[in-house]
Amino acid sequence: MKSGESSVFLVRARRAGVVLICGILAVAGVSVPAAQAQAPANPPYKLKTEPADLSAVQNGDPLRITLSGLPKGAKAKLVVCPKDVPDNLMKKVYVPPWSKDSTLLTRVQAYCQDEFGDEFTGKAAGMQSMERVRSSTTGDIVFDTTIPRGTLRPHAVAWDPLYTTYEKAVNPGDKFPKVPWADNPVVVDPVTGAKTRRQFSFTCDENNPCTVTIQITAQDAAGKTVTWVDESLKFTPYLPGIGVKGCKGIGRNTLNASMPERLGRTAVAWNQALCAPTRSDQPTNIVSETEDIGLTAFDKGASDLMITGSGNALAAQSVRSREYVPVGINAAVIAAVGWSPTDVNDGGSPLNSKFTGALSFAYDEVANMFTKGGQVPDAEGRGGIFKNGSPLVTRNPALAAIKDGQPAGVIAVNARSGYGGNTDFFGATGESGPGTVPVTLSRALVRSAPGAWVFPEKGKRYFGDLDGKSPGVITDLNALDPGEFRINNVDAKTGQLSVRKTVDNAVVGRGADCAGGCMNWVITDLATATVNRWTPVALPDGKGNFVAPTEQSLRLAADAMTIGPDGTAETGTVSQDGAYPLTFVEYMAVPINPLIDANCQPMKEKQEQLKSFAGLAAGFGQALLPPGMVRLSPGLAATAGERIGKIGTGTAEKACQEKEEAKNPPPPGATGATPAANSSLGGPSGGPGSSAGTPVAAATGPAPAVAPSPESVAAAKNLAESIDIPKFAGAGALGALIPLVALVILATLPSATAYLAAGRPVPSWLTRALAGIGAAFAMLLALLRRKPSGGVA
Repeated sequence: MKSGESSVFLVRARRAGVVLICGILAVAGVSVPAAQAQAPANPPYKLKTEPADLSAVQNGDPLRITLSGLPKGAKAKLVVCPKDVPDNLMKKVYVPPWSKDSTLLTRVQAYCQDEFGDEFTGKAAGMQSMERVRSSTTGDIVFDTTIPRGTLRPHAVAWDPLYTTYEKAVNPGDKFPKVPWADNPVVVDPVTGAKTRRQFSFTCDENNPCTVTIQITAQDAAGKTVTWVDESLKFTPYLPGIGVKGCKGIGRNTLNASMPERLGRTAVAWNQALCAPTRSDQPTNIVSETEDIGLTAFDKGASDLMITGSGNALAAQSVRSREYVPVGINAAVIAAVGWSPTDVNDGGSPLNSKFTGALSFAYDEVANMFTKGGQVPDAEGRGGIFKNGSPLVTRNPALAAIKDGQPAGVIAVNARSGYGGNTDFFGATGESGPGTVPVTLSRALVRSAPGAWVFPEKGKRYFGDLDGKSPGVITDLNALDPGEFRINNVDAKTGQLSVRKTVDNAVVGRGADCAGGCMNWVITDLATATVNRWTPVALPDGKGNFVAPTEQSLRLAADAMTIGPDGTAETGTVSQDGAYPLTFVEYMAVPINPLIDANCQPMKEKQEQLKSFAGLAAGFGQALLPPGMVRLSPGLAATAGERIGKIGTGTAEKACQEKEEAKNPPPPGATGATPAANSSLGGPSGGPGSSAGTPVAAATGPAPAVAPSPESVAAAKNLAESIDIPKFAGAGALGALIPLVALVILATLPSATAYLAAGRPVPSWLTRALAGIGAAFAMLLALLRRKPSGGVA
């Protein structure tokens, strides 16, 4: 090559390299620094939201907005506005010439700063006009709030011709407050004679996206205080709720699946994994109901499967022969919701921060908290555990930071306990109705705090025959206030939405009650607490440690729990170093005998659907569990595979007989149902040396996949080829890997199927490979769903 040609080649190569680098940067989604993206007069900053994608959020969802990089003394204010803030203001002058004012800050203040009615809470949105200052500890301004949905209160906009209250100037001598640009005449109702004018308002919902504007005030490089508005955060708020999307709907072979609310998100994910890629009929119709009702529906054949965390403990009858297939690990928790002045602002004063740290409670403290009443916490209420100087307050700095008179009027014991003078709510709540959570909590308290788990002596009108006695093991939180009169031990609410509404003030730090810190307490499960960003407290493990619910502590507990007669891990039987004591395993109850129609004939296609769905839930569906729900341990996963293999192995005649018997079940203890447990399951639920499920050799390493049906294999292939997910920068490169991962899945699944079909344990190398493939597949889907943070980056 000649020297001239060489030079041309190098130039072209360099240009190609630049283009390639730019392409890589574009794919990787690199954003422009805030300092380059905004006007030079404004200090540089970065803006982050959690969640990052606000395009399909739900009313009441938690939202964290973080501003980083601003100078000392900076502050910010949130104001909800329409997606496009109106631009029709006149400048605020009182004599001609009349000119337009398009300043964004002025427009936001004129159009948006009024009360925004939130549909979820039925009161003013906590986000509206929320102000926060910079933390000297982190250098950040942090807003912890919730997504609003609703309508701004109609109001006049004095300097907008269409919404002004000024009269129109029509004569040459007319002066202010008459103006020539006014175009909002008084309208008289012909019937009532009422006089009205147009007023400005707007709605935020799924059809009307809106903006979270942020008014930022800080000093620029010259030391001048400047205020500007960031309008980059757009959001689209939907009604609260869950639903299967992208599928055809209910079909002939759709299963009825009963489950408590805490499993709803998980079941939606499992459904969509099977039916969304091909827009086929959804595998299950999710029926949300309390666990006792769900178990009865399953026993009578109204439901084809049911999910519970406590086996037969809540079952009023158990005629139908069943297997309990483990599908996840969860836990009962006491979650702290609120704010504490644990931070410091740039001026050196205490700064309220959303509570996210660790609190530790002894069992006696928990028992007293939920049996001694929510009233008068400065006396005997809550057993006195929230008083100044108590062991609980002394042990937990976040509670000790809430002090009397800081600011003026704060009564620390009330703020810590959640008592704010509301006669409907005294600081502690949870879901009403029979469920695994109250069973798990009360079993632990009966065992570990029998002296404190006792009602006070107040008379039978309060506690009936339990006056001065222990409530024992309870199935419903309402049992903690059993009498005609209440002392408000737990103000239980119907459904998760009602619980969320009850603690909304503490979630957003609303009102004078939260001025110096405030706490509410929710008895719930770990998955629900995690989704709502509520912080579970740590509890004693019986070995001298306070243990918080984490993936590790739940796995340790699950492997140490005793297996009961129904084949499920018994709650309240954990006592192991480092194990979270209120752990429970979520089980899918499935019938051993075939699914039958009204004529007692087997429903083969529906039967395959059931096996396919259970296989997905215990196999690759583990990668779709929500935050807070922990994947099965190897021992539990092996048990799941064994029990799925028994689905439908009985006879149609037996199924028909059970269906008739379930209409008039025998009394408790006289059931003829086949025990769900394997006869070898007499010890721990999994882990080294466990007798749970398959031999130990098959129960080492990551959770093995369950043998797939032809439908689940086809679904995996279709998921790789057909899934349609909103793209982010770089999704194309990652999306290209999906078919490759799917090919590996399809190549390895038959091997696992062959082993299980032959009744042999899946080799550890294959289980590790399948678990790794499933994790990679889940990671790719998670990346494809992720969007960059809103606002300036």
